[in-house]
Amino acid sequence: MFKKILVGYDGSEGASIALKKAIEISKFFGAELFILAVGRIPEYAQTISEVEETKEIASKYYGKILNEAEELARKEGIPAKTLLKFGKPEEIIVSTADELKVDLIVLGPSRYSYLRRRILGSTAEKVVEHASCSVLIAK
Repeated sequence: MFKKILVGYDGSEGASIALKKAIEISKFFGAELFILAVGRIPEYAQTISEVEETKEIASKYYGKILNEAEELARKEGIPAKTLLKFGKPEEIIVSTADELKVDLIVLGPSRYSYLRRRILGSTAEKVVEHASCSVLIAK
C-alpha cells in the first residue's frame, strides 16, 4: 500500500513518536523512508550574513538529530534517507512530499497550546490541508 514515506522530524518528543511510527510502517510495507528536518530562517533578516549564520547553526543542530534518527531506523533494518531543507515547515513538507512522490506523510502531535494552534494553525493542520497524499498524525 505505501511505497514511500516521509516523516517530519525536528528532534522533539512528538517527532520521535512520528519517527517510530514511520519506521514501523516502513518495515511492515517494505517502504522507502525519508526523514525530513526543516530549518526556519528569519523572515525579516537584516542582512544576508544573518540568514547564513542561522542556516549554519541549524545545519549543525539538524545534522546531529538527523544522524540519530537515521541510526534508529538502521537499527530497525530500515535504510532511511535524510533531508535538511530551509523555509516554512508546512510548505517544505508538502513540496518535498510532492517532489519525492511519497504515499504517506507522518507527523507528530503539535507541541503548542490549544489556543496557539487555534489562532495560528498547526503545521500538521496545514500539511493535512495541502498534501496530495495521506497524512498520519502519530500520537
